[in-house]
Amino acid sequence: MNEILFAEIYYICVAIMLILGFKTYRSMMKNTQKVSFLVVAFLHILYFQTDLVRMTNTQNLFLNEMSFLFFSLCTFSWFNYIQTMLEIHYIKKTQTLIALVPLIVSVVLLLVNTLNGCLFYIDHNGNFQEGPFYLLYVLINDLYFLISAYQAYVYSCRAKNYQQKKSYQILGIYMAVIMIVGTLQDIFRSIPIFCVGTSLSILIVYISLEEQMISIDPLTQLNNRNRMEQYLFECMRNADANMYLLVLDVDKFKQINDTYGHAQGDLALKSIANCLKEACIEKSDFIARYGGDEFVIVYKGNDVEGLCQRIHTYIQQLSFPFDLDVSIGCAPYQSGLRKWNDWFIVADKQLYQEKKKLKDR
Repeated sequence: MNEILFAEIYYICVAIMLILGFKTYRSMMKNTQKVSFLVVAFLHILYFQTDLVRMTNTQNLFLNEMSFLFFSLCTFSWFNYIQTMLEIHYIKKTQTLIALVPLIVSVVLLLVNTLNGCLFYIDHNGNFQEGPFYLLYVLINDLYFLISAYQAYVYSCRAKNYQQKKSYQILGIYMAVIMIVGTLQDIFRSIPIFCVGTSLSILIVYISLEEQMISIDPLTQLNNRNRMEQYLFECMRNADANMYLLVLDVDKFKQINDTYGHAQGDLALKSIANCLKEACIEKSDFIARYGGDEFVIVYKGNDVEGLCQRIHTYIQQLSFPFDLDVSIGCAPYQSGLRKWNDWFIVADKQLYQEKKKLKDR
């Protein structure tokens, strides 16, 4: 490949990393997530720069060693980022040491390589040649991607809400894609496949996760109205006869705000949101804050009455200086419905009837 074109591709990838690093620095991510992603971006920049110089001077053993080292650090940085996003914390030192084993082995192999060329060597013609332990080095670093992908898959299966499930699935898919890209790079070494593939994958992951964050209600950490509309639209396209739409409204919420203040009202809304998460035991349940003191649940199960009862029970057990409960309007999915708005209107009418009964008491 033309050296100028080769360099342009690498510098475009570096520019992508710099932009993502800057955007991450100014994002709403938690501090630990922000720091771990910035480390990922910084190490990839170092790797791209080193690999570019190495490709233009393949006979330099030191540059090859540095390129391999930064590659190992990149794989570990992604493993660390996945642990941070999944909120996996290592309490014992032995757990941390085990997590570092692949990186330590990679560094040892690189040190030994300078003596006997066990990973790679430069032949008499100045060409890069694989050593007997080259494949072992690749597999050791792939362990970080394999473990991360598996963890993301397991956590997505265990996720209690739709937003978390989607975020974990995105992370898991990325880990699998980057392994495929790395394999292709080993086959086509004269083409910067890993550089381009990694940069595009990181960009897609960043945009996807940012979209997930934008879809979150800041007070309750539930899906917001915009995400709810998207989800209901998807439900109408993939019609499931066994679906229920629940619209919930906090009873006498205006009175709570007027009497006890908006701070207590916000605290009540956050507590109710937690109760909804606990009550929705089905993995496919979708929960959102529609607006104000209204919530929406899309339930895919066979015991909607049991769900409603759990919601009332959990909320009534909350400790506040005022009575707290919700009214619930429920509407099963019907094949005649064409728009999600129509489905919502049916559930909202049921909610209105429940609120009317409450006033008449």
